[in-house]
Amino acid sequence: MTLEEQEDADLQKAIELSNNPMLPGQESGVTAPDKPYFGPVRSEYHDTKNWIMTTSKPTAKEILLNPEPNFRRRLAGAPAFLRPSPARHQLPGLIKILHAVPAAREALLCREYLQTKYDHHNEWWDGVPIQSAQIVHSEEVRDAPSQDVIYECQRLMAFLDDTERAYGSSEALFALPGIRGCNGDSVIREFLGAWCDAVTCHSRTAPTARIFQSRGTRRRGGDQDTEDTTYLDLNNSASNFESGQTLYETIDSVLWPHWDGSDPEHEVFLDKVADVLILRISRIDDTAKSLDIKLPPVWYSDRYLESSQPRIRQTLVDKEAIRKEMAELDARRDKLSALKGTIQSDKSVEISHLLQIAQQHFEKSSTYQVTAQNHVPSVSEDDESPRMERHNGIAEELKLLSERVARKLRTFEESKNKAREQLRELSKLLTEPSDIPEESPQNRYTLRGVCADVNTVYVQERIKSNPDTNLVDASSNDWQWWKLTYDAHVAQPTSCDAIREIEVLQAARHEASSAILVYANDRAMAVEERDLPPQLQTFVQSDNQAFAAELASSPCAESTTSAKRRASDAIDLAPYQRSPPHDRQPPPYYSDDNFPRPPGNRSYDEYIPSTLRNDSMDSMMHVDEGMEMSERDSGGETGGGFDHEGRGDRYRLGDYEPEIDMEVKEKRGEGWDSWNDV
Repeated sequence: MTLEEQEDADLQKAIELSNNPMLPGQESGVTAPDKPYFGPVRSEYHDTKNWIMTTSKPTAKEILLNPEPNFRRRLAGAPAFLRPSPARHQLPGLIKILHAVPAAREALLCREYLQTKYDHHNEWWDGVPIQSAQIVHSEEVRDAPSQDVIYECQRLMAFLDDTERAYGSSEALFALPGIRGCNGDSVIREFLGAWCDAVTCHSRTAPTARIFQSRGTRRRGGDQDTEDTTYLDLNNSASNFESGQTLYETIDSVLWPHWDGSDPEHEVFLDKVADVLILRISRIDDTAKSLDIKLPPVWYSDRYLESSQPRIRQTLVDKEAIRKEMAELDARRDKLSALKGTIQSDKSVEISHLLQIAQQHFEKSSTYQVTAQNHVPSVSEDDESPRMERHNGIAEELKLLSERVARKLRTFEESKNKAREQLRELSKLLTEPSDIPEESPQNRYTLRGVCADVNTVYVQERIKSNPDTNLVDASSNDWQWWKLTYDAHVAQPTSCDAIREIEVLQAARHEASSAILVYANDRAMAVEERDLPPQLQTFVQSDNQAFAAELASSPCAESTTSAKRRASDAIDLAPYQRSPPHDRQPPPYYSDDNFPRPPGNRSYDEYIPSTLRNDSMDSMMHVDEGMEMSERDSGGETGGGFDHEGRGDRYRLGDYEPEIDMEVKEKRGEGWDSWNDV
């Protein structure tokens, strides 16, 4: 083999090796298939249609920064609350509302299961969990519910009672096992379940846990299903929703969606309604921007109890008949108002629009024929008159037909409105007090709080007997609605506003497409509110002392004032503010001899911009009350002026005091010491 042949062979081998991704002596394959791989594609060929860019699982957590301690101080007479969670669930708002219900507060305090001492952490209020040492006996059941949820609720109740902070955090509660990891709407359900299980297991009074429990029953023939729940989730779909419907109608559509009452062996009712009823209502509609449901401030549960089922069954039969009538009206209206699409097009055409176009066609056709006869001599009136009359007649008939269709559609709509009113009347059964004892409900609930937006809580609290000390008068029957808002993007994040009940109902209806509602019966509101146990009083006092240390060590402790300062504490800054030029008092008048002149014996008018000067300035002069002025004729060396009869001095126009330019003063070096008032 010659040298040239050897070079050609080596070049050919190099080209073959470069085309082969695997070098000789190497093995291909995945060495660790159980580990995730991120890198170039291993295969020689891949289809780009089978690949897509995806997002990784989010691991970032929003951090809410706290303002300076002075902006976190609780206002006198205002309630403390829990700030929103970075996970954007509504557990903080629910805890605040439950604290304002006497029976719920006592239940969450769980006085039968108290610790000897509650450990404290300076950052607990900000969501840092308190790690307490525990002694566990080997005989204890390992899968028993954790009592930490009880202890954390006790701390929160004590904090909301006596804290000097404006707000706290429920993140320590959210971090407990069984609740941690939940998201969205499941957080509240898991919290209530974990708390009820823990109280039932560890407390001597199991009935305490039943304050939030309701029981529903579905009965069909001999079969009966019973379910306990602490959280009624009412999902309102678009198919059974009408704008402005009531809370009763919403619950009806969830409990009895397809039951017409014709089957006497089929019943759905509530065996027991919780003393403190927690509801979540949501619209299952992507286009819904608000809940749009009328919430009653007073709600009665009698309608859904077993004792009311015979009357409810007849009501359901009547409602189903009305619904069928409304469905027939809708079908007749649709048949009369629109034409279905053809094979070539699925679009429907409104009959009223079609008749209007046809009418306009024949009217324009007649008008065109008249115009043609006036301009074209060859057109015979005898030939076109029958056609014109026929077109005019068709147009008139189409007009009358359109009017009849419109009247018929209005009749259908009026009939449907009457049927809708009949449904509303049937839905009022056992929802309002009545003079007839048999028709008057007895189990009364009142609205205690609403959580619509995660940053806002509406809660009704008992009015403080002494606003300066935030003490609650348990004997007072006066309650006040509060709007508690937290905005992390402003210096003063908290806002506590006293509002009216009607504002709460409007906000719950329009602010969001879902809401948490808390209703409590009269028995729950009549529970006596007792003072905190000594252990919890010590705990909240320790937190207040830590907060006092924060205030003392804050660099702006003396200079920073609260954004919600009371009017009596407001500082009058008027003496320290420079008044605007139009508020300044002019210097006293001087005669021509004593009044200082500008440099070079020039008039001050020359210092006024030309755009501000006009002829009217010659007749403008400030006259003190009681002074008499007379105008002289212009002329001479001195020009025009005024005589002051009171003093005999003569004043020139332009003898007024301008704003001083310090730079000009220094440059000219003139003496201006007599202008001390400027």
